[in-house]
Amino acid sequence: MKFQNWYKSKYGFESQAKYHSNLRNFLEWLYKKTGNPYFRELKEVFEPPKKDSKKLNPILIREPDIHNLIKAVSEKDPTPYLKLKHISGILFAAYTGQRPDSTISKITVDEIKEAIQRDPPLLWIPEEKDKERFPHWIPIHPVLRDWLEVYVKVYDPTLEKEQSRGIAFSYYSMRKLFDRLNIKAIHTGRKITYSHLRKFFEQMCNNVLVVHPGLRDYIMAHNTGSLDVQSYDGKLPSEIYDQYMAAWGNVNPISEGVDLKDLIKDLEGSEPSP
Repeated sequence: MKFQNWYKSKYGFESQAKYHSNLRNFLEWLYKKTGNPYFRELKEVFEPPKKDSKKLNPILIREPDIHNLIKAVSEKDPTPYLKLKHISGILFAAYTGQRPDSTISKITVDEIKEAIQRDPPLLWIPEEKDKERFPHWIPIHPVLRDWLEVYVKVYDPTLEKEQSRGIAFSYYSMRKLFDRLNIKAIHTGRKITYSHLRKFFEQMCNNVLVVHPGLRDYIMAHNTGSLDVQSYDGKLPSEIYDQYMAAWGNVNPISEGVDLKDLIKDLEGSEPSP
């Protein structure tokens, strides 16, 4: 992976294509020479190079964009309860990269309670709650865990629409939040939508944190038939968590001036309202 990252950062498309082709040919030669299937499996790790688009990526999301979203919620949401709920929802989508409608909208408060009590904290996504019907574990980052722990304690189902009660983050509610905030991405000027948080996770893995594509796709339930993802499907949950934290451990998109302790004090001194 280090070698691939080196030539992808140093050369353009044509040179990357030569490195990619020669490297795969070399691994195939090693396989035929030794009979060791490991060399053939390694071929699947390397990603083919892609031609650079002549246009700026219309979706380009980085940590400062998440800062701006959270800051806007902190300033504009009318109650401490809504601030807690919406910031927790933003953090959940950004830290996990799950599909907002087909997965996040099905996760219950009880499932999150169970996840944050595990050691290490991990959320289990069963096949019926995944678009690809791919059961998998989602690591819960310590920053996210702190916010979720408070949110599930004060969660009030009476403040949710009847069809969404028991669901941690209603898709309709979160989508409306992004429409109301109307925050523009720093690098493109494009309005950030709820679904862009999945792209944030993917781009952070690819371009900033340089996460192994198997780990990235396993957590996102993407390219689930690939050998990379299948290799992670055989790992222990604790191994997945440790590898996730090795990459994501220092990522903290909480905006300056937004303090969970202060929000807890505000919650204790007020009654939540819808």
